[in-house]
Amino acid sequence: TPSKEVKIASEVQGKLIGLYIDNGDMISAGQVIASLDASVYSVQLSSIEASIAKAKLDLARYTKLVELGGATPMQAESVQLQISSLLAEKKGVLEQMSHMQIRAPFSGKVENVAVELGSFVTYGTVLGQLIDNSSLKINVFLSEQEAFKVETGQPVTISSVVLTEPKAGKISMVSDKADASGKFLAEVSFSNTGKEKLKAGMLADVSFTMDAVETGLSIPVSALVASSKDAKVFVVKGNQVEQRSIKTGIVTATKVKVLEGLKAGEQIVISGQLNLENGTAISINQ
Repeated sequence: TPSKEVKIASEVQGKLIGLYIDNGDMISAGQVIASLDASVYSVQLSSIEASIAKAKLDLARYTKLVELGGATPMQAESVQLQISSLLAEKKGVLEQMSHMQIRAPFSGKVENVAVELGSFVTYGTVLGQLIDNSSLKINVFLSEQEAFKVETGQPVTISSVVLTEPKAGKISMVSDKADASGKFLAEVSFSNTGKEKLKAGMLADVSFTMDAVETGLSIPVSALVASSKDAKVFVVKGNQVEQRSIKTGIVTATKVKVLEGLKAGEQIVISGQLNLENGTAISINQ
């Protein structure tokens, strides 16, 4: 899948008076890709600016009259409030006018243009699709055993029938939870620049170097006192137990990967924790 992919939609309604994109165009972030008719807002803006100018003249007159005793301060304050209200109204109209120019959120390639010049669009009308293929992501589904042997940041190799030589990538994410089929999602990211480029949706092979990664520490799920998000275990310290918080990773039906909080060789309690608290004396049945 592409690193970035969005449907470009209008945030306001109006007539499309300018359409500056076509399928296949490469555009830059912030580039104007379409314009809507802003004449209604232009009329509103002119009216508001005229009202502001009149109100400022009124304020100057009332201020002078207050000094001469011909008007009350309340009258001047009323005009000042009117000016503040008009300025807020002007800001709102200017904001609406800014949406009449639709800009590209990032650089990429335009596809599936869905409107014609002169069309009337409303809020949410999709103008087209913008795709950034400069980097791609591949979703790989791993078995329980495979998921425990990979980690974020691990380098991988991507190959395809359309490539003369493999591309280098890395694991950007490994899911901590299996899907309904018991598989763990791993996202592989790689740069898609250079002479040879893959397209989103193509099939590719991903090679992992499993032996290069330590399997890490795992414990039985039954050892957890709380949920995996707030995991705690009881660690055996002589003839007592110590309740300790741990940071967990991948969780399967039978075991959980421990990222922080335990060291290899430490003994933990895997049953009967309901009767324990920090410092409880225990005896170990060999």
